[in-house]
Amino acid sequence: MTFEVISVELSDGEGPSPATRELPIVDYNHLPKLAIEGFSHDLAKEEVETVLRYERAHRSRTPVIRVLTARLRRLRDGRHPDGAPVS
Repeated sequence: MTFEVISVELSDGEGPSPATRELPIVDYNHLPKLAIEGFSHDLAKEEVETVLRYERAHRSRTPVIRVLTARLRRLRDGRHPDGAPVS
C-alpha cells in the first residue's frame, strides 16, 4: 500500500522565508503555541502569512501551523478572530 502526500498552500505567492527580525511577533522563536495563538489574533492577513512562511521554513511545528492556517482562513473569509462574520 502506498500513500500520496498532498500539500495545501494557503498563501498566494510564497516568497522567501522572512528573517526572525522581520516577524511581527517579538521573541517568536521562544514562544509556545498558546502564546503564538494569542498574538495571532492581533495580526493582519499579511502578518499571519509572514509568520506562517517563517514557521514552515524554520520550525515546522504542526500545531502552530494549524493555528496560523485557521487564523489566515478566517481573515480571508472576512471573519473576526473568534470566527464571527464581519458585519
